[in-house]
Amino acid sequence: MTSPTPAPPAGRPEHHHRFVQAPVPPVDVDGLRVVAVGTVLFALAAVLTWLQRDQLAADGHGDWFAICATGAGLGLVGLLYCWNRVRQRRAAVAVTGDDRG
Repeated sequence: MTSPTPAPPAGRPEHHHRFVQAPVPPVDVDGLRVVAVGTVLFALAAVLTWLQRDQLAADGHGDWFAICATGAGLGLVGLLYCWNRVRQRRAAVAVTGDDRG
């Protein structure tokens, strides 16, 4: 026969969670910094692959420039998206005063 489970101490709520997430604030709420760094890196890689395009084509890697240019272009689209989202969030905070997201 098993003994009954003891009741939690008075004043302390019973805790059933196995994993509890630490209350850590997000590093980059709007994503602008991450997208900007990625875009700059892709643009730099595009410049470097453009300078070495003949050697890369001879080695069978002629499409690397197009890949880097596409990454930089998509990064610009991402920057516009993130910037617009930040602008909309700030406008909503200015109107409502509520900064919950």
